[in-house]
Amino acid sequence: MLEICLWNPDEDGVIRRSDRIPDTIPGISRFQQVVLHQGRIERFFLDSIEACSDIRVERGVMPSKLELNEALVEDNDAYPITVTLRRLTKEEATPKQSATCSNGTSIQDGLFRSNITPDDTLELLNTTNTINARANSEEVVQAKYLLGADGAHSWVRNQLGFKLEGESTDYIWGVLDIVPITDFPDIRMRCAIHSAKDGSVMVIPRENKLVRLYIQLTTTEKVGAGGARADRSKITPQTILEAAQRIIAPYKINYRKLDWWTAYQIGQRVGTQFSLNERIFLAGDAVHTHR
Repeated sequence: MLEICLWNPDEDGVIRRSDRIPDTIPGISRFQQVVLHQGRIERFFLDSIEACSDIRVERGVMPSKLELNEALVEDNDAYPITVTLRRLTKEEATPKQSATCSNGTSIQDGLFRSNITPDDTLELLNTTNTINARANSEEVVQAKYLLGADGAHSWVRNQLGFKLEGESTDYIWGVLDIVPITDFPDIRMRCAIHSAKDGSVMVIPRENKLVRLYIQLTTTEKVGAGGARADRSKITPQTILEAAQRIIAPYKINYRKLDWWTAYQIGQRVGTQFSLNERIFLAGDAVHTHR
């Protein structure tokens, strides 16, 4: 991404391109920003691990029990952590998606856990075969250290009794990865689009003809006492698309293909603790979220 286009409403409230600027400060680095699928990054890590060690990443595995022998935490040679792991069934390893295409196939959403990409054929086959062969089997692992990098709803954090403290707002953004059908002229550019009264859209061009849209949702139902917070369960890909259509008007936008979608609430939280006895650690969204 070399440039960013800024779109703002004119005196009549109609969005116009108001500026076109470098995406990064010229001369600050010889590297430009690149849009790269997370699966490609993970593929690089997996290939490097395989080339340099006998470590293999296992998929379709979840912990079911965690114990720490605190009497051994000061002994550097001890293995004070005991973790019971369970192999998931194929159905458990592929959570049901909340939206479907017109042909009945599911659309990957924010619950989709795998970042394997379609061209990782061997990895996909091995993963499926391993899950089918070992479903519901258990393994007990003794460890010196444990790292819980298992997301905002961290199982490890919950087992430790740690909390995330902070606040969330009523601002909800939807995300669509689509192959767009549109007359908007800068759809293959990075764009920040601000409408007069319907919110904002960020456009990020991606690989395979995809475009990612971050869309501000200004009309969402509320739940809780007196409508205390926005209800994300009512948000669908169609809800998000309609918000984008209002923001981008008078231009039109639809899609030929929806590849992935999600909706998230703006907020920030930080864990009460980052580790237990310097043996069990939390990282990433498991211990701090800002989105």
